[in-house]
Amino acid sequence: MSYVSVGDMAQSFSFNRKSYQLKTNANRLGNELASGRVSDLSKHFSGDFTVISGIESSLKTLESYKVSQKEAAQFSDSMQISLGVVQDQTTKAASTLLLTGSAASQTQVNNIATDVRQSFDTVVATLNTQIGGRSLFAGAATDKPAVASASTMLADLQVAIAGQTTAGGVASAVDDWFNLAGGGFETSGYLGSTSSISAFNIAAGQQVDMSVTAADPTFRETLKNLALAALVSEGTLTGDLAGQAELLERAGNGLLSIGEAQTNMRANLGTAEARIETALVQTTAEISALEITRTGLLEVDPYSAASELEQVQTQLETLYALTSRMSRMSLVDFLK
Repeated sequence: MSYVSVGDMAQSFSFNRKSYQLKTNANRLGNELASGRVSDLSKHFSGDFTVISGIESSLKTLESYKVSQKEAAQFSDSMQISLGVVQDQTTKAASTLLLTGSAASQTQVNNIATDVRQSFDTVVATLNTQIGGRSLFAGAATDKPAVASASTMLADLQVAIAGQTTAGGVASAVDDWFNLAGGGFETSGYLGSTSSISAFNIAAGQQVDMSVTAADPTFRETLKNLALAALVSEGTLTGDLAGQAELLERAGNGLLSIGEAQTNMRANLGTAEARIETALVQTTAEISALEITRTGLLEVDPYSAASELEQVQTQLETLYALTSRMSRMSLVDFLK
């Protein structure tokens, strides 16, 4: 009758445990050699995760700033493009209007007024530009258009100038509609918020303010002068060719006078764009440096790991030889 002694059972248990440990180490070392990174962080850092935790925390903070920087860059780039369109349309309209002379025919006046009406439509549409579902020039009310449609504003202006029979009277009424506190533009023309959009956080202690709205005086003057000429295309002062020509001339001079203000607006935005770009470059560089440092802390020494794996394999072979002698088992069974 055969039997297994307590000593045999203890020895078998010891061999199995040792076998399990060696196989686990072999798998770990194999995975580390394949991935190039340590798998047992606690052992690798001796339980002190201060450094690696600090790096991870810094990376998360920098990544959040990078997201904000990219959002700010997209917002400012879109604003800059829009400002370019507004200025281009202003320059084009001013050049066209200033060609109007006292000797202009009714057909010429009508054609010029119609061209400027198209520029007015374009500028209004541009001020209502949205990026990612957010209005650029509506202040904090990013879910709304910045201004009423061109046709709506012209309809309101026609009511405001009703009864005016001279170019001076029409121009004065239009100016009041756009510029008087509580006037037509503030009550029905501008649809955005009087509160500015929140500044973008682009770095620790650094913010970029892009609070330009369609209610800005420069935009008001642009819209006012374009509208003044566009009203002629709507029939204002019909029958008074000289009066219509005067309105076009007033509008042209007004548009010509705001070119510098538009340029300054774009320059200020350009400064903000430069700050955003600088912050983005710096953040990207810091992230790269931290990732390199993190990789260095987590990477495996391939020569050390290969040497250790070879030792483990030798130990496994030795353990197999001992175990197979005792149980006459096959290597295939042993490795299962």
